[in-house]
Amino acid sequence: MNVNETDLSLPEKLLLPDGCHFSTEAKAVINCWESREVLACPGSGKTTVLLAKLKLLADRMPLKDGRGVCVISHTNVAVNELKGKLGDSVEKLLSYPNFVGTLQTFVDQYITFPYLKQYTNKPIQVMDRTDYSIALFSLSSMKYRTLTAFINQQYKNTYSSVYPDKLSFLAAIYSYNGDLYVRINGKPKRLAGAASTSALNYSAAVNDLLLEEGMIRYEDAYKYTLHALTDYGDSLRKLLSRRFQYVFVDEYQDCSEMQRNVLDKIFADSESILQKIGDVDQAIYSNDGDDTPDWQVAGNYLSIAATNRYGQEIADVLTLLLSNRDKIHSERGICGIKPTLLLCDDTSRYSVLTAFVNEIKTNDLARLSGTYKAVGMYKNVSGLKIGDYWSVFQADTSNKTGFHYPDIIYHICMELTAGNLFKAERNIRKLLCRVYHYQGVKAQNGKEFSVNSIKQYLAVKHSSTYQISVLQLAELQTYDYASVNGHITKLLYGLLGPTAFDKLPAAFLNSTYNVTVNKANVNTYEDDESGIAISFDTVFGVKGETHDATLYLETEKSNGTDLKRIMPLLEGKSIKGKSDIYEKSRKCVYVGFSRPRHLLCLAMKKSTYQGHETAFANWKIVDLT
Repeated sequence: MNVNETDLSLPEKLLLPDGCHFSTEAKAVINCWESREVLACPGSGKTTVLLAKLKLLADRMPLKDGRGVCVISHTNVAVNELKGKLGDSVEKLLSYPNFVGTLQTFVDQYITFPYLKQYTNKPIQVMDRTDYSIALFSLSSMKYRTLTAFINQQYKNTYSSVYPDKLSFLAAIYSYNGDLYVRINGKPKRLAGAASTSALNYSAAVNDLLLEEGMIRYEDAYKYTLHALTDYGDSLRKLLSRRFQYVFVDEYQDCSEMQRNVLDKIFADSESILQKIGDVDQAIYSNDGDDTPDWQVAGNYLSIAATNRYGQEIADVLTLLLSNRDKIHSERGICGIKPTLLLCDDTSRYSVLTAFVNEIKTNDLARLSGTYKAVGMYKNVSGLKIGDYWSVFQADTSNKTGFHYPDIIYHICMELTAGNLFKAERNIRKLLCRVYHYQGVKAQNGKEFSVNSIKQYLAVKHSSTYQISVLQLAELQTYDYASVNGHITKLLYGLLGPTAFDKLPAAFLNSTYNVTVNKANVNTYEDDESGIAISFDTVFGVKGETHDATLYLETEKSNGTDLKRIMPLLEGKSIKGKSDIYEKSRKCVYVGFSRPRHLLCLAMKKSTYQGHETAFANWKIVDLT
């Protein structure tokens, strides 16, 4: 396929603001039709670039030999952006022979489920660790007593202080090369050798759940995918490469090591054109305990180092934090707002929020619709943490959203947005258990429904209605509260009739906390005078977001702070021979610093700043001490 730059006028008109054009680097990526890796800085518009490529392909469908396009993302956001921006072209991309969806859906649909059908005729159920551990413990209690005794003993003697109950402990156990391990803060610890009765029983129980119930865990899907590729790799590679002429993997830096292995085994050195798109410096995953190795980028990668998100003032700071030090160029140029350093100590730390509000107002950025966030690397540590800047901050909000209707709807929204349909479906069952409780509907044995037992009831009594409703839920154009609540309301009426809500008490229908069901209202500070609302979160929680102003908070772990560790980089030097925590700190600071459109503020201990004044020569300094 040969696409000239003159062909980009239509995608530019469709995807860019009036009068705007793709940068030279973006055009090079759009016009590249060979297997390459693409590195794109924050705010570079890489998703828009991918959409432009897909628009060009859609307009030329059907492709030669009836082949299609495969677009793999980590969430359903990409699918929603397709629907929102590509108009009529999206119907072509969402129909055969194309695939647009998450990596999990892709491997399940084309590899894992077909492979497992040779072992069981049961419908395959991909379950989260909690539900799976319930089924595993129940089976072991009846059939594998030695395993049950082992679990009870290990939990009682060693792990009761780490996990709240035996099921949580069992959910953390897994088998690797026959040995049993338990995950503790993301780290593996060996429990039993492959030849032990406990390990053998565990493997047998896992096999029984697959054969007799079709149950596998979410993380096991990729394990079975690798088994399938080992057994039928050549055939699968040929079939899938003949099906898909082009394969685009968005946010490739977020792929786990196993996911990368799967993609390489399927598409590397195949007939498909494979393009991996992302930013290796944003590979911070979901928490600071993740040890996934970095994406090793090939030397012939394409780069989009131009951004429209922030001005050159912020771009220059970010350049210092890049692994390759490629200069980031802002299409907006110099914007006139310097990054601002807020110096504090133990007695002035609570003044940071007021100072941040003042900087927002001073730079004329105060808007009712504005997005302002305070972020840090650590929230649950013994050293300096996010809550030390705002005493009201709640590090753990999981117990604030229990069995109340709006809270559960909110969680369904969040899981759908994250691409976790199976977790959203579990929350639907959780909601149905409460509704059935108030309606007086019980299981055949007269007991209240549990999240697990109601699954069988729904499969027997409402199989078609329930399954279709869940699938339709995943296809909603937006996963906002109103849309999801409207769909769940229809489901409840479909299951229980017009009286579905008649017996539900007001206390159940109201939220457990006095805010509207909106993520932005959890851990939010509001300035009384200006009305500016500042939401607190970890850096991991705001990855992918864009703010009008961002306050980065210095935090501490392992006898050192994130900012102290990366200080040499801000001085134009390098960090050599250091442990992984230095690299994690660099990436987190890079991600946090790259969120704002306009104003970047940094809260730092004055003791960290002293001796490194030259690093902040181009910053505005506000001393709160």
